[in-house]
Amino acid sequence: MLFDKLKKLNSIPMHMPGHKRNTALLGDKLPYDIDITEINGFDNLHSPEGILKSLNDKINSIYNAKESFALVNGSTVGIIAAVSALVKQGDTVLVARNCHKSVYNAVALAKANVNYIQPDFDKYGIAKAISPENVKNALTSDTKLLILTSPTYEGVESDIDKICEIAHNNNTLVLLDAAHGAHLFDSYHSADIVIRSLHKSLPALTQCAVANIYGDRADAKAFAVMLSVFETSSPSYVLLASIDECCDFILNNKSLFDEYYERLNRFYSETRPEKLRLLRFDDSGKLVVFTGCTDILGFKLADILRNEYNIEVEWANKDYILCVTSVCDTQKTFDSFSKAITEIDSELNNKDFTLNIISELPKKVREAYETGETESYNLIDCIGKVSAEYIWAYPPGIPLIVPGEELSREIIEFFKSDTETSFCSTFGEFPEKIRCQH
Repeated sequence: MLFDKLKKLNSIPMHMPGHKRNTALLGDKLPYDIDITEINGFDNLHSPEGILKSLNDKINSIYNAKESFALVNGSTVGIIAAVSALVKQGDTVLVARNCHKSVYNAVALAKANVNYIQPDFDKYGIAKAISPENVKNALTSDTKLLILTSPTYEGVESDIDKICEIAHNNNTLVLLDAAHGAHLFDSYHSADIVIRSLHKSLPALTQCAVANIYGDRADAKAFAVMLSVFETSSPSYVLLASIDECCDFILNNKSLFDEYYERLNRFYSETRPEKLRLLRFDDSGKLVVFTGCTDILGFKLADILRNEYNIEVEWANKDYILCVTSVCDTQKTFDSFSKAITEIDSELNNKDFTLNIISELPKKVREAYETGETESYNLIDCIGKVSAEYIWAYPPGIPLIVPGEELSREIIEFFKSDTETSFCSTFGEFPEKIRCQH
């Protein structure tokens, strides 16, 4: 294993990194002793032939792909490389409007022509699956690539097999952002390229991800070339070792995943709040607690869990909180969360819920890269103008506004009324002004 080989390394490091693996001087709080560059015997991530080729093969054995790649710049680099490999300037790309911001950056870099497909929302304001019927209606004869997210942040899955069948019959490739579905090993094999973040739902360090190519439609060599363009030329062997260790964990501990799903089923069956609503989507490992029918906001529920129960949730907005679980969560974790939700629920009151979402997709006027001259305007003065920047809540990093889209009165009023959401822009914190195109 890569980690074992790194731990045995005892050569005098006349090479980068500058810490020289000197734990006697620097201490062992950080893994200096296994942080190396691409020295003899440790292969080349961008042209793997030895130990890193074996790592890619190990990834492939887990996800049963045609070809696999270890990623050390997160899913983001995989998405950008995939889009760059699959489309040329001027090609038409169909993008689900609830994709991560990296997708928008990728199609802008590729200078592709973008059409959007909008998911419907359920009664709780959570995006539902992209339906095969909507994909079929949105595809055109010149659509080169379809980009979807499944599962979503909240755990909603689309019917990827059926969607891919429709897309492939239209000679359209499918890129799937499955960043939140690395633990769904047997899913999504009908897509052409699937990007998964190991660190989101498996025991791997942050930035560890994998790319899997299925079938013969996507050019694996072109993807590898683009990956070498966008991924660092100085890959972290700490992260690569983490990917390797994660793969071994998956291969050697399959029974632990069965136990994990048993714990989840037990949690859902035993946790029955009366006012809060525990929602369960396709990926049941995402615990969504809806607060909209109670007298507290999701933000407040997150604060109570943090301050009174020492529980930090993944994300909160006005109407719900999201918790991400994994095979590494113990029964004690589930019991503690269940107890907290039950106790908090007993102190709440019911109230009527009014769904507050933007009713229509923002109108795309120009492509994202056609910015031209720009100027910053006060919110109220932006109505009818074309945005030159992204506005999103992070996490999950899904843009509410994309450059090139028209700012409607409804969108501006939504911003003004939703002051507690952590909106931010291309240029940092959510501004009093928005930069718009002339």
